[in-house]
Amino acid sequence: MIERRGAHDRPAAVLAEGARGRLAAAGFDPVDNLAVAKEDLALARAVEDEDRVALLEALVGPGALLIYRPDRQHYGVLLGDLDRAHHVAVVVPGVGDEKNLRNDWLPAARNLFEAARSTAVILWKGYDNPSDMAKAALESIECDAHLMAAASELTEFVRSLPLDPDQTLTLVAHSYGSLVTGAALADCGLSCTDVVVAGSPGMSVDDLRQLHLEASHFFSEEAPGDAVAELGIFGAAPTSPAFGGTRMRTNAPGHEPVMAHANYFVPGSEALENIVDVVTGRYTRVLERRPSLPEVASGVVAWTIRLPTLPIGIFARRYRGPGYRVIINARRLVDFAATQTGNLVRDTLGEGERVLEWATRHLDGRAQPDRHRGPSDAAPQGGGQASQSRSDGVRDHHPDERPHHLRRLAEPEAP
Repeated sequence: MIERRGAHDRPAAVLAEGARGRLAAAGFDPVDNLAVAKEDLALARAVEDEDRVALLEALVGPGALLIYRPDRQHYGVLLGDLDRAHHVAVVVPGVGDEKNLRNDWLPAARNLFEAARSTAVILWKGYDNPSDMAKAALESIECDAHLMAAASELTEFVRSLPLDPDQTLTLVAHSYGSLVTGAALADCGLSCTDVVVAGSPGMSVDDLRQLHLEASHFFSEEAPGDAVAELGIFGAAPTSPAFGGTRMRTNAPGHEPVMAHANYFVPGSEALENIVDVVTGRYTRVLERRPSLPEVASGVVAWTIRLPTLPIGIFARRYRGPGYRVIINARRLVDFAATQTGNLVRDTLGEGERVLEWATRHLDGRAQPDRHRGPSDAAPQGGGQASQSRSDGVRDHHPDERPHHLRRLAEPEAP
């Protein structure tokens, strides 16, 4: 298991005067933001607003408050030394509200920070995110402009960061945050070293080429039981073999289990370890999840259904003339149908494999241990600490270097 920094030795955020000046010039002044947040905290305590007090106490704790726009629920928190860190990770959360910020997103950023040495972590919630996935889908159907505004804001924030050329920058996007990141990469010119998406419902694109990224610098995770990642209304699934890049494992024996949509940053999990290895540039330590035959068939079926509409999708990214809402929604309907059909093919073939394996064992008259069930990525039963140590530190590769070999395991993930 990766070594974690304890709360007692976690350094507060550090910004050199020059870096602070450049951030302030771009509208991100942590000193002024902290002063205003402390005033708001005092007021919240005076009126006994417990929820507000809990949120503000979390925001004014360890870390620099880069963004503080409470009227729009926009917040940005820096953990670590932005000037001396070898690596910088920007965490982009998804749907939710200030309770999610306090209970989920800030803890996730802290877990990543404590697990990744020589790394500064920034939680960026600087956009008008939907409150839930149903509202996100409705805004998408209505062709709401919030997504492109969010993509633009993310791009401008990243460009404002006072980073040196030898520092690496990784975007770590969860859920709807991956859609914002995808739009920023595809349409706004966002540039970074690596991208990790977890629990993504789609990135508004059909494949990796539209994100203008090298396949060796794009990584995805999808935990078992993550219904949000199987929606398919926001473009092709980033975890599909046809999309490109590397799908990472999320569960292994001896690690904390990762199930459903919100647990990718659980301390001691394989999901978090793999994210840390990408952020710190240890590509050879990333554990890739091999697709099973049903998953490959699912990707082929979904791609085949989506293929005739690809030119329409490319055209619709820029077109805003008469009827563009009809065009975009027709394409999203095809995306949804393609994904759900692919999911059906995968589940049917997977069940067929299990039935055939069961029948083979029983017809042979002897019980055999389960053989290859495909890399189901199913969470291990029971938690526990990892039995194998994986440390992190200075990046193994220069940011411009293209790693070509990721370790492939000979055995599937633990069922």
